[in-house]
Amino acid sequence: MSLKNLNLIIKIGTAALGAANGMPDTERLGRIVAEIALLKKQGHHIILVSSGAVGTGRAMVKNHKGSIQHCNPVIERQILASLGQAKLMAFYQELLTPHELMASQILLTKQDFRTRGHYKYIVNLFASLQRQPNILPIVNENDSVTIDELMFTDNDELAGLLATIVNADRLIILSHIAGVFDRPPDEKDAHIIPFIDWKKNKGLPESTQGKSQTGRGGMKSKLGITRKMAALGIRTHIAAASEPQIITRILSNENIGTTISPLPGKRNAVKRWLASDMNQAPASVVANSCLAAMIRQTGQVMSILPVGLIKISGQFTKGDLVKIVDEEGLTLALGIARYDTATLKQALGKKQQPVFIHYDQLHSVSHV
Repeated sequence: MSLKNLNLIIKIGTAALGAANGMPDTERLGRIVAEIALLKKQGHHIILVSSGAVGTGRAMVKNHKGSIQHCNPVIERQILASLGQAKLMAFYQELLTPHELMASQILLTKQDFRTRGHYKYIVNLFASLQRQPNILPIVNENDSVTIDELMFTDNDELAGLLATIVNADRLIILSHIAGVFDRPPDEKDAHIIPFIDWKKNKGLPESTQGKSQTGRGGMKSKLGITRKMAALGIRTHIAAASEPQIITRILSNENIGTTISPLPGKRNAVKRWLASDMNQAPASVVANSCLAAMIRQTGQVMSILPVGLIKISGQFTKGDLVKIVDEEGLTLALGIARYDTATLKQALGKKQQPVFIHYDQLHSVSHV
């Protein structure tokens, strides 16, 4: 792949950017920002997904020898995020200024992606930001207003979502650990897996346990995102933020950290939207065991016919999002209905019926 004008999503986690006192490690961030600045000057388009608002806020309160008073843990987290996000962005702007770059702050929740129209506005915003040579978009979840049902699993999920909507060439996840290990990294003889291929089930670790003390995510979450990225044709890297020149070395194909290969080909805009929105379908249809097995086959290209469906839950009209689930209720895929509930009821389980979801409007869902 040519290294000219790549679309890059770079994510740095809470533990990876924090110093021992809980505040952002300005030396480490400075090195990463310097790399990003150079890559932008070379013509690459970069979006930085940065955790750390809550951790920074907690460190600020601790340094003031105080505590958050008279509130429950959810409100406390929101207050800490509101304190820390401003400080975090000030750190970034201070580091960007010598490189003649400005920090553009974007705070998002799942609610922001609930409709196709709003989704398009976000896509257009990032497309416009990526054309600005002197602006670095810095994205974080809006922790100061989110509640459980509107929260991303972690910023790995948010980074994967952004990689999806901007059709990224690479997703680079900078962590506090050096990559994906074949077993828990604190065990004796644990080794980094240099290469993972989901299609061939090559390089998958026996265990995906473990997460940082300060963040919500863990290796299982990261692997789930990489599988989704692979299905969309996006190459993913997981490596240590502490390594010098880590982004440049990854782009130079140095054997560092873990690389997760993509399946061949990019996916169209509709499939990328479906991949970003799997939990928002108002209705679902149940696939029989044969159809469920076919959908689970990695890389299988197929349309959904009524003959493979056995039950409908909820109401939908033509053009609505519909989840396809197995008989245990596990989500298998998300697609756009070509006709409404009443029409599908008449065709349910029957052969020689019109296609219900076309393969170009179907996105299968992976589970790790």
